[in-house]
Amino acid sequence: MILITGAGGSVGRSLLRGLHERGIASRAFVKNADQGRVALSDGATEIVVGDVRSRDDIVAAADGVTRIYHANPTSIVREVFIAEYIVEAARKHGVEHVVYHSVIHPDIAEMFHHQEKGRVETVFEDSGIPSTFLRASHFMQNYLDFWEFVRGGALPYPTSPNSVMGVVDAEDVGEVSARILAAPVEKHAGGVYDLSTQELTRHEMASEWSAVLGHKVSAVKFSPNVVTNPLWSVASLGALVGTTLRNNPVAAPLQIVRGARQSSNAKGVRNWPRESQDCYVRMMQYYDKNGLPAGDLTVLPELLGRPATSYREFARREARRRGHATAD
Repeated sequence: MILITGAGGSVGRSLLRGLHERGIASRAFVKNADQGRVALSDGATEIVVGDVRSRDDIVAAADGVTRIYHANPTSIVREVFIAEYIVEAARKHGVEHVVYHSVIHPDIAEMFHHQEKGRVETVFEDSGIPSTFLRASHFMQNYLDFWEFVRGGALPYPTSPNSVMGVVDAEDVGEVSARILAAPVEKHAGGVYDLSTQELTRHEMASEWSAVLGHKVSAVKFSPNVVTNPLWSVASLGALVGTTLRNNPVAAPLQIVRGARQSSNAKGVRNWPRESQDCYVRMMQYYDKNGLPAGDLTVLPELLGRPATSYREFARREARRRGHATAD
C-alpha cells in the first residue's frame, strides 16, 4: 500500500492512475470528500480525508503503508514541520521509502518556497529513511487556468512573455513517480532527479497554441498583484479583451466572459493565507525578471523510457480533451 499526499493535484491524479494500471494499491490523502470521489475514480484503492498540517492525521494515514509519496499543497509555503510529521509516521509504521515532490533549483535564494523545499529534502535525508527527490520544473498545466482566454486568442500570465521558463508535463511527472514507487527501493533510494522537458518563452508557448488551435494566440502579461489587490484586475482584463478581440473577434465576447469567470480565482489563490499570497507574488516577480531555467533535460526521458511530452503534444492533447478540434 502506498500513501499519496497531494492526491487531488495534477501529478497526484496521474500517479494514482499509474499505480492502478500497475495493480499497486494506493491510499489517497485528500482534504475533502469531493477530492476523495475524484481519487477513487482515478484508481485509488482507499481514501483518507484529513489535514496534511495535522500530525495525528498524517500518522494515522500512514498506518499499514510501505511507501509514501508526498507533494505539499501549493497554498502552504512553510512545510518543514509537515515533513517532520511524515518522518515520524514513517518510522512508527516501518515505511521503507519516501518519494518527495520537490522543485527545480531549490537553492534559489530569492524564492522562499524553493528554499523551503530544499530544507524539506534535508529533513528526509537526515531521517535515514530511503528517500527520492523529484525536482520538477514549471508545469505546462499552469496555463490551463486560463483555457477560455487561450481559446479566445490570449495566453495570460503574471510574468514577462520574454522570460525563459523550463517546463514539464505534470502527467509525465506522475508517470515517473509511479515507475519509481513500483521499483525496488534500492533502485532509486538517494536519487535526486531533475524533471524538465524544454525551455520556452511565453511568446513561444503562444505560438504552439496558435498552431494547435488554428487561430492566433498572443502572450499577455498582467500584474501578479491581482492576487492581493483586485483593482489591478481592471487593467489586466483590458489587455486581455483587446488581444482577444484582435485575434479571434467571432469568439471573443463569449470567451472574454468565460475567461474572466474561470480565472477570477485561479487555484483558489485569493483564499490562501496572506503569507502564501505574498510568496506567490514574489515568485512571479522573480520569474518576470529571471525566468526559471530547466534542469538536466536528459533525466526525464531516461526515467520515462521514452521522449518526454513536448509542449506541442501537451497543447494538442489538452485541446482535444476539451472538445476543441486541432489544426495541426
